[in-house]
Amino acid sequence: MTSLRTELHNLMANRPAPEPSELTDAPSRRVIRHVIGLLLLACCFPLIGTALTSGHLYGLPSSLSARARYPVICTEFGVAAIAFWWLCWLVFARTPLSRVTPRQRLLQRGAAVLAGAAGMIATAPFPIALAQVAGQAVSGCVLAWLALEVCRSHRVSLRTALPRTAVERLRDWQVAIMVFGVCVAGGALSFLLLQLIRWTGVGVPVMKGSQMATIGADDFGTFAIGLVRTVALEDVVIVATTTALLTAIRRPAWQIYTLVCIPELLLHAYLGLPAIGMLVFAAGRVWLYRRHGRLLPFMAAHFTLDLVGGGLMLMQQFPFWYRPALVYLFGVLVFLIGNRLGKAAKSARADEQPPPVTPDGETPRPTDRPDPVSIQ
Repeated sequence: MTSLRTELHNLMANRPAPEPSELTDAPSRRVIRHVIGLLLLACCFPLIGTALTSGHLYGLPSSLSARARYPVICTEFGVAAIAFWWLCWLVFARTPLSRVTPRQRLLQRGAAVLAGAAGMIATAPFPIALAQVAGQAVSGCVLAWLALEVCRSHRVSLRTALPRTAVERLRDWQVAIMVFGVCVAGGALSFLLLQLIRWTGVGVPVMKGSQMATIGADDFGTFAIGLVRTVALEDVVIVATTTALLTAIRRPAWQIYTLVCIPELLLHAYLGLPAIGMLVFAAGRVWLYRRHGRLLPFMAAHFTLDLVGGGLMLMQQFPFWYRPALVYLFGVLVFLIGNRLGKAAKSARADEQPPPVTPDGETPRPTDRPDPVSIQ
């Protein structure tokens, strides 16, 4: 067990994840333009909704009129159209017949066209709220795929491979636990600031009511589908892509933190002044991604936190004791999974140990006949 802990400590603490390979075939300015373009596409439409909810804090109307809704729909369609052409351009450029088979080219190019078209169709003003949320999730997934293609075009990997060994699974689990803790810290700080401002009554505009009511999540299904877009945009585009590309061109750390923290702060501006707690939420994830460089644990931890936290907020009609009971069960589940992964990793490391060697340099061989014992 001590050797396993030492191995994991060297893997995660003393030996950070290798940085992406330095870009030599593309100028730094081009990479920066691509990063800013992705951030604008990812944050354009969400910022419109955030501006409406934030404007409500200062007495502005919280819904658009019929005349003002038309340019918003056109803007969202324009964003989807840009993502469509950009995605198709990148996929078509990397799938010539000299690199892939005709079947692979047909499947990949066809998938890019269908995904981009689905993203544009998803911008239609559906009369059903669930259909609108599903459309936003589709648009978020298209932008996430576009971000992966942009990174691939610059030969930068976001490290989305699944863990293959027990030690790798334990490593990803521990990374996810750290990301989960950072997300909890950022959310808790915002919540405490919100309650402090409401309690002191200093007159600073803050969010009124619950967060679920503010973002328009009326039921658990709508909220869960909406989380797909949240994770795709925030974790894949804003955090991972921005951090990986800017690290690849050796940009200073303060630029990476700035380009990630500002969009995250604006996306949570509906909280009012307590949104500054999201700086911990954003900066902590950037630090962890720069250190470990694993995307899937980030997505899993963020999705789980929002799903559990949102589910607890939506349980207002149930008795209060249901919520701490569910939190306790969730903690037990996390402990059991971590314990099982730790035992599997320990067994894997034990199996990889070399056989013992005798003083004369020969490896002892097992035998069915016991050694003779003499009785004095």
